[in-house]
Amino acid sequence: MSAGASSRIVPSFVLSFAVLAGAPTLANDSDSPSEFRRSAAPTASLAEELDLSIAWDRDLGSGYSNISVVDGKAVTGFTAGEVDVLAAFNRRSGEEIWRYELGPKYAGHSGSDDGPLSTQAISGDRVYALSGRGRLVSLDFESGREIWSRQLDESSSTPPFYGYSTSPVTVGDLVVVATGGEGRAVTAFDRGTGEVRWTAGSDSVRYQTPLVTELNGRPTIVAVTDNQVLGIAPESGEVLFELPHGWDGRSSESAQATSIDGERFVVNSFDGSALYRLADGGVEEVWRSRAFGNSVAIPVLHEGHLYGFTGRFLTCVAVDSGEIVWRSRPPGALGISLAGDKLAVLAQSGDLVLAEASPEGYREVTRIAIFERGNYATPTFVDDHFLVRNLERLASVRVDASATPRHAEVEVDSTGHLLGELKRWAAATLELPESARQAAVDARFAGTEASPFFEDGGIAHFFWRGEAEDVGLDNQEIAPGDDNALHRIPGTDLYLRSAELDSAAQYTYTLTIDFEDGTPDPRNAYTVDNGFDQVSEVRMPDWPQSPHLEPPAEDAPRGELDTFQFRSEILDNARQIQVWRPPGYGSDAETRYPVLVVNHGDNLLRGGLMRNTLDNLVGKEVAPLVAVFVPRASGPEYGGEQVDDYVRFLVDELLPHVDRHYFTDGENRAIMGPASAGVTAVYAALQRADVFQRAAAQSFYPIEPSYERIEEMISAADRRPELIALVWSTRDYELGEGQTAEAASQALAEQLRVRNISVREQVTSYSPGWGGWRGQHDDLLAALFPMQQEGSG
Repeated sequence: MSAGASSRIVPSFVLSFAVLAGAPTLANDSDSPSEFRRSAAPTASLAEELDLSIAWDRDLGSGYSNISVVDGKAVTGFTAGEVDVLAAFNRRSGEEIWRYELGPKYAGHSGSDDGPLSTQAISGDRVYALSGRGRLVSLDFESGREIWSRQLDESSSTPPFYGYSTSPVTVGDLVVVATGGEGRAVTAFDRGTGEVRWTAGSDSVRYQTPLVTELNGRPTIVAVTDNQVLGIAPESGEVLFELPHGWDGRSSESAQATSIDGERFVVNSFDGSALYRLADGGVEEVWRSRAFGNSVAIPVLHEGHLYGFTGRFLTCVAVDSGEIVWRSRPPGALGISLAGDKLAVLAQSGDLVLAEASPEGYREVTRIAIFERGNYATPTFVDDHFLVRNLERLASVRVDASATPRHAEVEVDSTGHLLGELKRWAAATLELPESARQAAVDARFAGTEASPFFEDGGIAHFFWRGEAEDVGLDNQEIAPGDDNALHRIPGTDLYLRSAELDSAAQYTYTLTIDFEDGTPDPRNAYTVDNGFDQVSEVRMPDWPQSPHLEPPAEDAPRGELDTFQFRSEILDNARQIQVWRPPGYGSDAETRYPVLVVNHGDNLLRGGLMRNTLDNLVGKEVAPLVAVFVPRASGPEYGGEQVDDYVRFLVDELLPHVDRHYFTDGENRAIMGPASAGVTAVYAALQRADVFQRAAAQSFYPIEPSYERIEEMISAADRRPELIALVWSTRDYELGEGQTAEAASQALAEQLRVRNISVREQVTSYSPGWGGWRGQHDDLLAALFPMQQEGSG
């Protein structure tokens, strides 16, 4: 999980949910299409001074679909119990008009919440929608009656790890979907029958949605795939142009295109954005910028400027040059839409915020509190109302002209985010003449090198010193809400923020300096390598000490780490396996060693520091063993549709190979992993207790189809594993609809106990992620391989 995310599972690191923050921004009661990215009304006009009030709101299930409005009906998708549905509501009253079952609930996992991910398209008298499980449907707009349906699967698409998230778009008599695959990166279906009319392009597609636009006077589908930008003729499927779009050789699973004019379009991805222009013989890149990176929000265009988010910062970019004109910390949101000359966002605080779309700088016009929290959905404006949703509720907000100015001013309070002694000191320092404050800062912080420092156990004080326009702390638990800034003591180089935290907990965070990407705190010695970035770690005063994570002494014996490529015929893929051998391994050819299989092995070696843990503990607190570190090659291997094949790969291919090449004890094995990798560890031990006698899982949560099968295996198993160790956090993943990984772990523990399967439970207070999970590896390894269990033979 990224440093900026709370323990709620979001596509965070998971940068993959590009479709979530793009949607219709305007709509009206007309026959114009309403779909992903397409405005369904002429440019709206809003008064300069506005009042907002809630017209109605209602409960809604979890889901990422945006709201499409046509002919007085507001349509969106969500979870209802154990099924995903698409429903139409009366725009004026919120009353439900019809409901259609898309199929079984798409359960959130590994960074997502439950429910549909795609935004539906409405055109004419039809609604076209795609479920998270790949079911494409055409419905009658008036009644919700099914006209036709088609199922996408591995034979017709690239099934994404987080579910089918691309949104269908319409052009002429076609419904166009980004499907992915050799010769079928994009598929066009007949709107009337659902039959395939053509396929085009060859590349994988994850979470991108095609753009229907006009280039050089010709209707064109601009389709962004993982590695390419394709221009496709809608009438024939002919590829008109093709060019790569990745950054530094990386694919961009979340990239989206936005039309600028008849010659230009912008592609934004998690790495940044690039402007392309139609030129003789093809398309050329005009500029490339880091603007709009680290965000899934699709920027909006107004009078020669693009507005969107770079990370959490609202950013204005000049279209012609790509120059960043300004950035702003408020309002702190994940998606953006345009209504007339106003920017509309649902802030992370749950407020609907309107601001001027102006290159002069950020100016908030007004806001209203609607929900307890925001999400990726963007506000849809229709007929003086904004329709807004999050993962729990749907609301309509009325817009009225105001007789009095209501411009929201951002008030800066240099002590408002401080606590305890530091707040008192800051207040006293502010009483000094500005010319005397720097000396007071130098005196107070002489000898204070580490950030954060602590007061009364649970108060953490963060500070940064230097010249900067803006300094922020990226973690919603430490700095919740829209304002996560460290505030400067005027006249000094000191920026400060305090937080009251759990004194026995662990957190991660980054600092953002002048709106750039987050970086580790230079004054914090503890870092975590997430694989795609480095973050700082807060170890609160009562957080258990973790000497097992430190590098061993120079003269201490260390194990050896072997690396080799291994191909699976069962899974039809290859991966790099790493095997750790303990000190003294092989000195006695008769000694056989227990085997530990580590799912997410690459991440637990890198971010989890497991080599240090093994070097420090094996032979002292943990019996000598051989550890096999197995990375994930594809998402569905961990708890998804490929979980059975993954277990077969371990049992029938990888472990026999390890047994042939290492001195192993085939009757003494364990398997472990965190989150989805832990789900798979439990699954493997229950399914093949003859192979894996013990298992450990951290931050366990339900993933289908594994979870249902786990319940069945617990009840039916003749042979049961000797031990399943479960670790969870009181601040563990939130799964949506009030469910948590903590509750899921507790429920699993109870199910195991009822069937007389030995369970070891450990409860702590970590932030779910490599930094949090590694803190319990000493206890887990000692439970799986206690020291008295030395090598057999």
